[in-house]
Amino acid sequence: MKIAVCQYNPIIGDLKGNTEKILEGYARGVKDGVDLVVFPELFLCGYPPLDLVEKKEFRDAVSSAAKLIAGQTNHVGLLFGTITEDYEDKIGTGVYNSALLCYDGEIKFVQSKTLIPNYDVFDEVRYFESAKDVSVFEFRNEKLGISVCEDIWNDADYWKHRRYTVDPVQKLVDNGATVLINISASPYAYGKRKERFDMLSLLTRTDKIPLVYACTVGVQTELIFDGASMCFNKDGKLELLGKAFEEDYFIYDTQKKYSEIKNYESSFEEEVLSALILGVRDYAKKTGFKKALVGLSGGIDSAVVTYIAVKAFGAENVHVILMPSKYSSAGSVDDSLNLIKNLGISYNEISIQPVVDKALELLKPIFNGKPEDVTEENMQSRMRGMYLMAASNKLGYLLCTTGNKSEIATGYATLYGDMCGALAVIGDVYKTQIYKIAGYINRNKEIIPQEIIDKAPSAELRPNQTDQDSLPPYNLLDRILKMYLEEQKEFEEISKVIGDAAVVKKVLRLVDLNEFKRKQAAPVLRVSTKAFGYGRRFPIVQGWRK
Repeated sequence: MKIAVCQYNPIIGDLKGNTEKILEGYARGVKDGVDLVVFPELFLCGYPPLDLVEKKEFRDAVSSAAKLIAGQTNHVGLLFGTITEDYEDKIGTGVYNSALLCYDGEIKFVQSKTLIPNYDVFDEVRYFESAKDVSVFEFRNEKLGISVCEDIWNDADYWKHRRYTVDPVQKLVDNGATVLINISASPYAYGKRKERFDMLSLLTRTDKIPLVYACTVGVQTELIFDGASMCFNKDGKLELLGKAFEEDYFIYDTQKKYSEIKNYESSFEEEVLSALILGVRDYAKKTGFKKALVGLSGGIDSAVVTYIAVKAFGAENVHVILMPSKYSSAGSVDDSLNLIKNLGISYNEISIQPVVDKALELLKPIFNGKPEDVTEENMQSRMRGMYLMAASNKLGYLLCTTGNKSEIATGYATLYGDMCGALAVIGDVYKTQIYKIAGYINRNKEIIPQEIIDKAPSAELRPNQTDQDSLPPYNLLDRILKMYLEEQKEFEEISKVIGDAAVVKKVLRLVDLNEFKRKQAAPVLRVSTKAFGYGRRFPIVQGWRK
């Protein structure tokens, strides 16, 4: 069987645009003489549609679009993901996450998703019912075993601990499936592709059935989908691999012999940088932004964010603002100017000091002679935020925030100051990882000035300030944060590894106390298994471990 995989990029809710993409891909497959054209999970409506699913008008429009698409098919099969509705079901939502197989002008077969995930960034239990049954479908002398995303993530041979008691794919195998097809919208995190490979390779090798795994690509707010669709033969060998972080179209022939693909994931630095560039580019495209704005401080975080913006928008569409104060070192300004020259971008330099001085003068009656503290530091950051938001509003540029995961975790960021912006570009990348990415950016020539990489990190909000005045060294801090945030370890376990209970207690307390800031932060592009955002939900008001 010749199967065309359309690894395309939908927009949530854009039924007209998504329909056009489906029909375009289908026409291409028909022209190429394939038997079946496959699109990813919920492609027609976009994934995840969230509360759009609760709108009857939206569901009806999706249903009409699906029928329109089916009506334009011929003898070649078309498989795509969409929502379906059981109008007779009086219990539950009656809505399903489904795969539709169409040909000869009709919807011929529907296989809904059985395993409805409800963890991390997934909240499908809120919207969808579980499939009532699982069955194979005979088409072109093959028995198709069609499944939707999560249904394939419960293989008993791979998982030591399984989330579900049911294995829909095993049922398809038991029912005589000769080709497995899984349509997926699997959010990216570094290491996820290796996990997919390991699991799917073992499954196909064990069951002796070829598999087409069609994954979506693109960005939906903070979720990045990397594509990299995979086709395995019955011996578990990867034979075709879709492009990573871009749209792709390719044909897999289940009867053809291919060379085995062994390289399916690049280095952390290359992967994450590519993911973030896609994240910024696609977010901007889908929200209508043509240009980007960054507050350039002379530090490594803003330098990396500016580089990402240039790769996403083009140098001619990126503008930066330098906003020195009396505490800014000459080196910070000079280093920023060198980066600006290396990247070929436009800039303004506007001091915040006159505005800070005037604000302090006007606030004297309120401050009533109290000594300076973090209040004055935050005012400087907020003045910069005011400048950036004014420029963003006036010029219509996408303002990218520059805080990294280490800072956002510990609250080492100012609300309505450096947290101002539409998108937290590196908010899921630890400070130590930022240095690795900067090194990768400079692998062929110096783009980020070495002085920026070498200098001690500082917010420059008071004389001779460094980040380590308030935080543990970043190599130590990031170890603690990763164990706490991503590995779900707690105080005692982390303390045994680190060997310093006082430092661990301080860090965990900072994370817990600053939840209120993160609730008001810009969406964070997700590149790890646990990013800040709706995939990590903790109460602001709580009494756990004071």
